[in-house]
Amino acid sequence: MKYAKTLIVSSISALAVGATAHLQADDTLRIGVIGPTTGVFSFFGEQQRMGVELAMEELAEQLEALNIEVEFYDSQGDAETTVDRLRAMESRDDVDLVVGPVLGGTGLAGLEWAKSSGMPTVISYSAPEDITMRDRAENVVRAGWTGAQPMFAFGEYVAEELGHQRIVMVGQDYSFPYNQLGGFLKGFCAAGGESVERIWHPTGTSDYSSILATLPDGDALLYNGAGSDGLAFFQQYYDFGIDAQMPLLGGSNFFAVGDLPEMGEQAIGGLSALQYAEGLETDNFQAFRDAFWAMHGDEVMPLAPAEHGYVAFMMAVNAFESANGGDRDALIAALRETEMPDAPRGPFHLDEYGNPVQNIYINEVQEVDGRLVNVPIKTYENVSQFGPFDAEEYLAGEPDSRDFPPGNCSDPYYD
Repeated sequence: MKYAKTLIVSSISALAVGATAHLQADDTLRIGVIGPTTGVFSFFGEQQRMGVELAMEELAEQLEALNIEVEFYDSQGDAETTVDRLRAMESRDDVDLVVGPVLGGTGLAGLEWAKSSGMPTVISYSAPEDITMRDRAENVVRAGWTGAQPMFAFGEYVAEELGHQRIVMVGQDYSFPYNQLGGFLKGFCAAGGESVERIWHPTGTSDYSSILATLPDGDALLYNGAGSDGLAFFQQYYDFGIDAQMPLLGGSNFFAVGDLPEMGEQAIGGLSALQYAEGLETDNFQAFRDAFWAMHGDEVMPLAPAEHGYVAFMMAVNAFESANGGDRDALIAALRETEMPDAPRGPFHLDEYGNPVQNIYINEVQEVDGRLVNVPIKTYENVSQFGPFDAEEYLAGEPDSRDFPPGNCSDPYYD
């Protein structure tokens, strides 16, 4: 029997709620939302928070009927802090289900904790593919994507639609760009591409003169990174006159809306791929965007982390409703049956490994109503985390790395 408790919406820190958490009624259902809301990666966590808050407003009646409380926890973008917060959620705060984390490293740390805990977990934006592949756990599903997932389609598009055969890739030297390039190569080579030349640089690079002065020949240049590194590369690509030699393509986060004002009109026409686009014209997306602006102000564009947080929270509440309570086995079973035909990004369902099968958009930077945004110009429907490849064969293969898969499409690996 449930106590007659009112919905408590809290944005206080985990430490602040600890003293009173165990005094709460045992049959209250609790969702813990974790992401970085302080530190250098706070933008991503804030976007998730805003998306969750919008979902909470829209689901207010269900939250009250199900007696669900929500608490936000700051991971600070740090793996150790993330695990400390997750432990506190379970042992101190009686959380029944976790939404998040957001970043790659914290997502992997959260996965390892969830394996030992058994906590039902909906990872929102964190993209390492092994979360729902080689290291998957029954109690962990994902609302977002893998790094390779949009790049299978982008590689295919670049070879088939743009006709580029030889690509020069310059990218940040860490695991996410490795996985992005892995997906690109697999799609590109399968579609008839010839080669991709890799050039990795350390994160935090601001001077690309030595790279740009010695670029090998190619049909196009792919920058596989984002943030301040990407902005510096974008500017120097034009300063060195490379735009007259090779067109510039982007990894999934290169033409991020937050960076487009600084890139300016030169970014117009820039191509990339993602499971999300701010220029979608569907009724579901525009309703989401307009509601987001009504809550948070129209100076803030809802980006993929916001939509993925919004959807992850919807998945959590739907699971509580289907499970008729907080039984873990029932919650996990309900999460794994997730289908979201009306998601703002477009319809998706989870595959048997717990990752969305969803649309991938080839996006072009355009000016719309005075804003530079990514507008979808081609849609690949029902793309899984394995792209066009057989899941078991994909899983038996070597994970993407700095040097894998091969850059030469004639390599026997692609036979």
